[in-house]
Amino acid sequence: MSLLRSDFRLEPSSCYVDARCPRYKAVVQAEVDLSPLLPYLNAATRVVYYDPEEPVLIFRLGPHKVAVRRNSVQIADLSDLEEGRQAKKEVEDLLEDIFRRKDEIEPRFEPRRLPPALEIYRFLPQTNCGLCGEPSCLALAAKLSSAEAELEACRPLYEEPAFSEKRRLLEDLLKN
Repeated sequence: MSLLRSDFRLEPSSCYVDARCPRYKAVVQAEVDLSPLLPYLNAATRVVYYDPEEPVLIFRLGPHKVAVRRNSVQIADLSDLEEGRQAKKEVEDLLEDIFRRKDEIEPRFEPRRLPPALEIYRFLPQTNCGLCGEPSCLALAAKLSSAEAELEACRPLYEEPAFSEKRRLLEDLLKN
C-alpha cells in the first residue's frame, strides 16, 4: 500500500525566493489519512514541532524539513526537481517503514516543540568562538531551535569543565 501519491508539485519556497539561488518545496498529496501515523512519527523521528490538534508534525530528514499533515506532505529546501524526487522517495520510504513497524513503536501523543533560539542561547557559552561553524552563539541557537544543528557542535560545552552544567541543562532542554 502506498501512503503518498506518485506525483507531486514543486513550489517556490517563500523564504528563499531569490533569482540567484531559488529554493523550492515539494507538495505531495496523500493516498490515505496520515493523521493516525503522526504519534508514531512523533516517537520515531527528530521532531521540530508536533500539534495533534491541527494535526501537523514537522521533522528533519537530512537537510530537509518535512511537514506531515492529514492529507499531504511538504518537503522544504529543495534546489530542483531531481532533488525533490529523491527527497520524496526518502520521505515515502520512512513513512512506509514507520507504518509497517507501528506495533513495535510506542506512540507519543503529546505536543512537542523545540525551544526558541533565545531560550537555548541563555545556556550556550556566549563566547562567539566560531568553533561550531556558526558566526555566533545566537546563530547556533537558531539552528538548534529548528534541529538544523547538533548540540555537540559547540565544542566549549563539551571540552571546558566550566560549561558542564550549561551542557547538562541544554541536553535536558533539547531532549527530543
